[in-house]
Amino acid sequence: MRIAVAAKKRNDTYVVEPVFGRADLFVLVEKGKDAREVHENPYRDDTEAVGKKVAQWLIKEGVTTVLCGDVGSKTRFYLSEGGIFSAIGYDGTVDEALARYFAS
Repeated sequence: MRIAVAAKKRNDTYVVEPVFGRADLFVLVEKGKDAREVHENPYRDDTEAVGKKVAQWLIKEGVTTVLCGDVGSKTRFYLSEGGIFSAIGYDGTVDEALARYFAS
């Protein structure tokens, strides 16, 4: 299971971004492994179809689950079509969001 958390960096801490497509970056985590990858969102400042572009990028990265504050309905469709589960309603730090997700 490969998880992408929509995030931004505040001081030295990664916090969950409330809006999926406009997230500054994504923290990619492989379940059962300690290593994390931090990728800047290459589509953050695009003017059209940002959610679709980010969804396609994460599908290519092998992501199976996305954690974030919220995802628009079209983007949720694109994620779902690519086999990605979108878990919404997350906030706080990336570590807190991951702990809540794994506890559920």
